[in-house]
Amino acid sequence: MEWDLFRTFEVVARLGSLTAAAQALGVSQSTVSRHLMRLEKKAGSPLLLRETPICLTQRGEALLSSIQPMVNASLVAESVLEEEVELRGEVTITTTGELIRWVLADHFASFFAVYPSLQLRILADNRVNSLAAGEADIALRFQQPTRGELVAKRIYTERYGCFLSKELAFQPDVPWLGLAGSLSQLREQMWAAQIFEGRTPRLLLEDFESLGKAVEAGLGIALLPLGVARELKGVVHIPFEAFGIEDEEAIPTKKLWMVVHRSKQRLPKVRAVMEWLSEIFAALSLARAKVEHDIDETKAL
Repeated sequence: MEWDLFRTFEVVARLGSLTAAAQALGVSQSTVSRHLMRLEKKAGSPLLLRETPICLTQRGEALLSSIQPMVNASLVAESVLEEEVELRGEVTITTTGELIRWVLADHFASFFAVYPSLQLRILADNRVNSLAAGEADIALRFQQPTRGELVAKRIYTERYGCFLSKELAFQPDVPWLGLAGSLSQLREQMWAAQIFEGRTPRLLLEDFESLGKAVEAGLGIALLPLGVARELKGVVHIPFEAFGIEDEEAIPTKKLWMVVHRSKQRLPKVRAVMEWLSEIFAALSLARAKVEHDIDETKAL
């Protein structure tokens, strides 16, 4: 027996007319009539009387009672399909250690509150090719990839400022602090070296987190991302005008890209993590805007 025939019969019996049943099922009235005729042919006797409203025969009442469990099961099955599938499995994110410690770590609890059956694997790795090799699902990079199979979305723009401990008075010869190793070749670090041209840095470090802590400890002045400076205590912003820099367009910025392999961008579990990351950095952009506003207010004073 075809389920469509039983379903049509149940809807007609419940709604009391062929017209209403046709509208509910999204079919023509002739289709409803045809289903009823086929079902009655198989039954060998009438199942309902074409009155207004429809009236079931004794055999029709028996049939309706017998198929009701099937109807209920069908409704349960439809509700299961309509519900959002619980996401399961592991998603790997690769990014810098600073972003893990300074940004992502504060949001893990909220992620698992929404997706309790997902697992996150976080790698501190700067290699973009880890995506192509299948070692990671999502990468957060400060450089836009050029490989065709990688899809990138800009989710944050980092801006910079010079910061100094409140315990130190700004003077032309205040010690400056910078970055060492491969980070010394970053565009913003090379730009900072030009600001303090002719002066030997007091301290060079291999990560922004340590650089921020050194500024916080009163060891000198440094060019810092506003996102890092926002987390520091007891530091003040020194306007670039103090260094003779008036052109704001000359001040370096850094764009953060969320990168995913084209073959994985539509996987539900990967999409969920991408949306979570986008929300985090949207909130961070608002926080950075507040820092910039406070800096502008200080300039006005």
